[in-house]
Amino acid sequence: MAQLPAQPHTTWFFKFCGCFLAVVAVTNLLLMVAELVPASFWETHIGRFEYVLAGSVGAALLGGVAYAWVWHRRERSTDAQHTGGVHGGLRHAWIRGIIRYWLAFEISVYGFAKVLKTQLQTPSYRLDMPMGEVNGFGLTWYYFGYSYTLAVIIALFQIGGSVLLLYRRTTLLGVIILLPVMVNIVFINFFYSIATGAFYNSVVFTLGLTFLLMADVKKLKAAFWDLVDGLPSVGTGRPWTKHILRLLPIATAFALIGYFIISDKSDKVLAGTWKVEKLTRNGKTLPDNAWLTDTLAWSRVYFSGRQGCAFSPNPYRYRPAESLQGDYEFDTTRNNLKIVFYDNKEKADTLRATISRRTAKTLHLQGILRRDTLAMQLARLR
Repeated sequence: MAQLPAQPHTTWFFKFCGCFLAVVAVTNLLLMVAELVPASFWETHIGRFEYVLAGSVGAALLGGVAYAWVWHRRERSTDAQHTGGVHGGLRHAWIRGIIRYWLAFEISVYGFAKVLKTQLQTPSYRLDMPMGEVNGFGLTWYYFGYSYTLAVIIALFQIGGSVLLLYRRTTLLGVIILLPVMVNIVFINFFYSIATGAFYNSVVFTLGLTFLLMADVKKLKAAFWDLVDGLPSVGTGRPWTKHILRLLPIATAFALIGYFIISDKSDKVLAGTWKVEKLTRNGKTLPDNAWLTDTLAWSRVYFSGRQGCAFSPNPYRYRPAESLQGDYEFDTTRNNLKIVFYDNKEKADTLRATISRRTAKTLHLQGILRRDTLAMQLARLR
């Protein structure tokens, strides 16, 4: 019978990480089965799902610490000096195998969910919500679900990387493919306040991939650090000139954007969303509900600097088809406002107006558009 090769002794912390992730893998799979239980049963007999997650993490920590301590102590004992390396290598193989197969299963589940359209689907009622009221979860789901092709591409990375995890020879390649995807998902889940369970899964998947990556750190060092480029070095005269040349692209990029910001002369005084508190046309004050039948009875005015402006009749949501959009210039010294509206059906219209009684929260606009004399009292919303 072929003898197993002895493995070098590893640190206690490395053993703990492996044991912890192996226990997490088992508990995570059990939680997936538990999700099939009706929600009413959870609320009545178990409690909030977040408490269950916290309990599983606690169990994984305790189990990882206990098993790693026993394993490390036996490995260092005198009686195990000759066999500890062999047995340790077998334990490492089992633990990494559990982690690899767990990650392959769990990540590919998310991949197939995208392909089969059970993930990233936005409910119809959310499509009628104003964008300012949609939370991070809704924005993320709509954005990534907008393009099915993009969802399939992400899924192919997840499924393909998962398949590579199932073979020891291709595990490192699978990790290199999946880790950037999972790190990005962790950031999205955190900063866009995605569901607790999804955030927990993305974190533990990333930790599992990181553990597998660190297990092959010698291969990474040999490939990305020790390997010498075969091309000859390009001489630049003095050694310090190369450092300057390396810094130049980054510094130039920063300077370019900095110049763009400094030279930006677009309006920042009016920029924001304004409520039309009073609209007078040709000396007649329009009622508050005039916008229902008159698209020129504006209820909201949006000034957005270089992105232009928009006058909207609907006080509840903005619709481009019923609004006027254009570019504007505001002279802060003379309080003169010039707006050029563009309409696909008609030629451009120009509103020349004067701003008066301007404060941080209110202003009065008076001008002429399409032979109509306009007077508007505006109050800043945001």
